[in-house]
Amino acid sequence: MPYAVADGIKLYYESVGDGVPLILHGHHHRWYMPFQIPYFSQFYRVIAFDRRGTGRSDDPPGPWTAGDLAADVSKLMDALHIERAIVGGISLGGVVSSQFGVDYPERTLALVVGHTVPHLWPLAEEWLRQQIAAARGNAPVITRQPRSYDWEEEGPLTTAEGFEGTPIGRYLATLESGFGSQEAVLKMLHVLLEWDQRPHYPELARLTAPALVIVGANEPQKTIELAYEWHHQFKTSEFVILPNTHHNAGTENPLAWNAAVHGFLRRYGL
Repeated sequence: MPYAVADGIKLYYESVGDGVPLILHGHHHRWYMPFQIPYFSQFYRVIAFDRRGTGRSDDPPGPWTAGDLAADVSKLMDALHIERAIVGGISLGGVVSSQFGVDYPERTLALVVGHTVPHLWPLAEEWLRQQIAAARGNAPVITRQPRSYDWEEEGPLTTAEGFEGTPIGRYLATLESGFGSQEAVLKMLHVLLEWDQRPHYPELARLTAPALVIVGANEPQKTIELAYEWHHQFKTSEFVILPNTHHNAGTENPLAWNAAVHGFLRRYGL
């Protein structure tokens, strides 16, 4: 089975296709297997892997930081003899993609920063603390997104209501796609709780690689606003709002997500 060792951490990965390397980071390589890997491997060498703490990868002790997860990507590239790559992801994968651009600008061809924010707002921090409490009780996490305003009773769903009952939703339910053990979930949530890229805005402004910041129109209003703020911090970037999509846009509306990402890469000759 394909494993790479990154600073002593064994990472399980899949590599499909040929050409410019496109590394997709998320919670688990199966996030991208149904819809992104088959499409993008027609044009790129697509590499997706089990993030530390998920799937068949190691689960090292915490605490973890976004920098640690970005370093995993760099070490994976070392193991696969890849000098530079397009790095992209959804949710935590978007956080790691942007952090990779800050920490490894010389290895960055382009970034896809999907469905996340550069820093938390107060209600998002409150929501994350609630997710941590839920994880400690072995309850489901991240089924909804945080509220943007106090007057909202709850934040939007992560995926459209009723999606799990559609043929695609039923198929996805058969795939292993969890966040890992309870301990791994807690370490992941603490990465997000400590996340704040504002101190690194000057570095984003110097980054020569282009970035795509992409969100769904049905994500929290604050996610859209802060993602737009983020987009303006990159030296070269594009901002896309996908209509009628939620946080899990890559599976909920893969045709639109893939088209937006591929169109961006083509415009920059990649």
